[in-house]
Amino acid sequence: RSGNEMDILKGKTDKREYKYLQLENKLKVMLIHDPDTTKSATALGVLAGQNLDPRDHPGIAHFCEHMLFMGTKKYPGENEFDDYLSKNAGFSNAYTDNHLTNYYL
Repeated sequence: RSGNEMDILKGKTDKREYKYLQLENKLKVMLIHDPDTTKSATALGVLAGQNLDPRDHPGIAHFCEHMLFMGTKKYPGENEFDDYLSKNAGFSNAYTDNHLTNYYL
């Protein structure tokens, strides 16, 4: 086991498989496999919320939240990624809290 993994404690009846790892860029990831579901999901929490906004730029964390899915190299159009998700029975959303911004698909 590498130094970037850890043991996950779970209940005896929990059939899910868990794996924790830390990527080279220090992003901490927990993967969960549930054999009883046909759906998938992902969530990303960033420790940057409205309490970290500079005084001269209030609302910047919330602005960045909205900008994340506004276009990427793979999905360059403004709503192209959301259109892709919709066509595949998916959706995305996000929220900005005091200390955290959370994105989920």
